[in-house]
Amino acid sequence: MLGFRSALTRVVNKYASESEIARTVVESKIHQYGNKKNQVIEITTFEKSTNELRPLLVFIHGGYWQELSIKESFFPSIEAFKNGIGYAAIEYSLAPNVSVSEIVDECEKAINWLFSNVADLGFDQKKIILSGSSAGAHLVAMSLLKINKFSPLGAVLVSGIYNIEPLIGTSIDEALSLTNSQAYENSPINFSLDNFPPSIVSWGENETEQFKKQSKILVNKLIDEGVPVRSLEIEGKNHFDIILDLADLSKGLGCELKMLLDK
Repeated sequence: MLGFRSALTRVVNKYASESEIARTVVESKIHQYGNKKNQVIEITTFEKSTNELRPLLVFIHGGYWQELSIKESFFPSIEAFKNGIGYAAIEYSLAPNVSVSEIVDECEKAINWLFSNVADLGFDQKKIILSGSSAGAHLVAMSLLKINKFSPLGAVLVSGIYNIEPLIGTSIDEALSLTNSQAYENSPINFSLDNFPPSIVSWGENETEQFKKQSKILVNKLIDEGVPVRSLEIEGKNHFDIILDLADLSKGLGCELKMLLDK
């Protein structure tokens, strides 16, 4: 756990520093999607020189449902901006102040808010891609089970956790306090996934076997249910640094994103 914590600290510092740099290059605005202080979305702004609606990449951060915020989540906006793609980072309440179920509900609410407002913000409702890393990938997957009024163009699920029942009783669970029923109800692998859009399921070469296993199980379930899906193991990347290339369309994960956008 000490090694994990050290690695997490290093990469969180990188997320934060690159997000700070991004904000000096890319203009953004904070939007409120709920009444709570941290129910906010940071969205890039473009000059409205034309009537063209741009695609929008939405990102939900990880941190085991108990760490991080939009402060550390704006780093992909630079590469997205370079390619004419909008970027939105969702913030949500954290455990132990709220349960995983409440976090899922917040993310669903944020995504519904985005779909309802993107046209006014200059983005194309038909070209929204939902993405998330680690716990964020789980939150995207859970949101896709719930939203039925709107359909995203695609989903990019990176190093995710799709069955949270094994977390019960672990150190991660100290803040989550999961019950068996909560864990079951918040594990997307337990439900039909036929509402999913075309999806990219990715993980790093240097992940733990549990993350790789969970991703592969999700891929197989999507295939079985007829959902278009591509799986990708990123060479040389680990659980933390894989997401740094999310919006770089010249690299592995970004190339997959480009394929979704070009459809």
